[in-house]
Amino acid sequence: MTYQEFTRHFKHQTETLSYHKQINLAIAICKRLFFDYQEFCDRNKFGNSDLFLDTIKFIEEFKNLKVDEELLNEKINQIQIITPDIEDFVDASYALNSCVAVCETLDFMIDSKSEHIYVIGTCLTDTVCFKIYEDDHMTEDQIDKKPEMIEARKWLLAMSG
Repeated sequence: MTYQEFTRHFKHQTETLSYHKQINLAIAICKRLFFDYQEFCDRNKFGNSDLFLDTIKFIEEFKNLKVDEELLNEKINQIQIITPDIEDFVDASYALNSCVAVCETLDFMIDSKSEHIYVIGTCLTDTVCFKIYEDDHMTEDQIDKKPEMIEARKWLLAMSG
């Protein structure tokens, strides 16, 4: 499956999911990306993996409740503070994607717009793509055929199907 085919299919699937399935998908992606954030924090002595994980737990706990928008925005600000800047850290892209996924999940809790779920999924595939490219400097067609990318896309499509 090419990148364009995947994005078209995944976008359509995320738009048709119920809120419950969307938020569960977002949480599952954030959990998958957590370890990249944690490794970044350990390596660079920047960030706060405990706060990151606590925010995911907060999302899980309150995913089916109407949460005060001010509190959600406060959580977004907390994550933004612990988000690395790629200009300050050459190895920040995986951690950045992890933080973007959590912030997008919190935004989704505010407005329930499916585009947040699509962006969260893109954070996962972008991270996989960066890892593949970093190791092998491949073309997009070659990346599409790598087992890691195939697995990530299959997982996203299965979780959103």
